[in-house]
Amino acid sequence: DRCTQQPSSTEKLDRCTQQPSSTEKLERRTQQPSSTEKLDRRTQQRLMGNLLKVLACSELEHGPIVFLDFEHAQPTEAETAVWNQVSAVLEEAHGILAELQSYNGAGQEIRENPGDLQLQEKAWNAVCPLVAKLKRFYEFSLRLENALRSLLEALTSPPYAPMQHLEREQALAKQFAEILHFTLSFDELKMTNPAIQNDFSYYRRTISRNRLNNQQLEAENEVNNEMANRMSLFYAEATPMLKTLSNATTKFVSENKTLPIEDTTDCLSTMACVCRVMLETPEYRCRFTNTDTMLFCMRVMVGVIILYDHVHPVGAFAKTSKIDMKGCIKVLKEQPSNSVEGLLNALRYTTRHLNDDSTSKQIRALLQ
Repeated sequence: DRCTQQPSSTEKLDRCTQQPSSTEKLERRTQQPSSTEKLDRRTQQRLMGNLLKVLACSELEHGPIVFLDFEHAQPTEAETAVWNQVSAVLEEAHGILAELQSYNGAGQEIRENPGDLQLQEKAWNAVCPLVAKLKRFYEFSLRLENALRSLLEALTSPPYAPMQHLEREQALAKQFAEILHFTLSFDELKMTNPAIQNDFSYYRRTISRNRLNNQQLEAENEVNNEMANRMSLFYAEATPMLKTLSNATTKFVSENKTLPIEDTTDCLSTMACVCRVMLETPEYRCRFTNTDTMLFCMRVMVGVIILYDHVHPVGAFAKTSKIDMKGCIKVLKEQPSNSVEGLLNALRYTTRHLNDDSTSKQIRALLQ
C-alpha cells in the first residue's frame, strides 16, 4: 500500500510544474512593499512632529522629498491672491538694499565745529534727507511683517503638513525665502554701517535741543517724536529686520491659539532641512542655473534656523530640535569664509538658545 501511495513519475512532473518559475519569483519579489512604500506607511502612522525623522530616513536613498525651485517657481491659481500681495512688497526690496548699500552718512558734517551756527545748519541739512531714508526703511519693515504673516497663514493652514505645503505652494515658499534673504542681507549691511545710528542720534539731539528752545523744525512734520521713538528702537537692534520677523512669527503663533505651535515650527524646520539637503547634494546643486542661488539658499537656511530658535520653546540647538544643526553648520563651513562669515555670525549672535545648557559642546565648538 505504501508503495502504491508514492507519487508516480507523472505526478512528480505535475508537482514540478506547480513550483514557481524564476519569472514568478521575480514577480513575487516586486510585489513586496518597496522601501518607499514602507516609508509612506510609517509616515501615515506617525504624527507630524516626527516628519523630520522621516525626512532624514528618506534622504539616505532619495535625497529630500521635495526640491524647492527658488529660481523658477510660478504661482498656481490657489496661490495667486497671497502671491500678488507679497509680490507688491518684495518689488521694493531690491531698491531698499541698493539705498542702504550706498548710505554714506553725514559723519563729516556732524563732526565739524558744533559751535558754528552755519556749520550746524549744514549738518542738519545733510542729516534730514538721510533720516527720511531711514524712515522709509523702517516703514518697509512693517510692510514686510504683514507679508510674512500672510505667508505663514498660507504655509501652515490645515489640513496639509509642512512638506505638503512646500510641495504644493512652491511660489509662496520662494517668496518666504526671498523675505529671509532680504532680511539677512539688510542686517548684514546695517551692522557694518555705524553711520546709521550716528545720524539718527544727531537728529534726535537736535530735535530735543530745539524743543527746549521752543523751536520746531520743518523736518519734525515728517518724523515726529512718536515715529522717532519707534525708529530708535528699531535701529538700536543689531539685526533690526530679523528682530521684526522674529517678533512677527512669535505674535502669529500666540494669536492663532487654535493652530498648534508645531505647525509653524515644523514649517521652519522642514524648510531648513530641505535647504541643507539641496546644498549638500551635488545632484540638486547642479540644478541651480544661477551662481547666486547657493548663497540665497544658505541665507534662507540660516534665516529659518534663527526664526525657529526664537519661536520654539527649546530652540534649534537642543538635542530634541528637528533641525540638524551640525549638518547645517558644516554645509556653511564648506563654503569660502568670506561668503559665509556673516551667516555664521548671525547664528552666533542673533539666536536665542545657543548658550543654553542643552546645546552640545560639539555645536558650540563648530561655531567658535
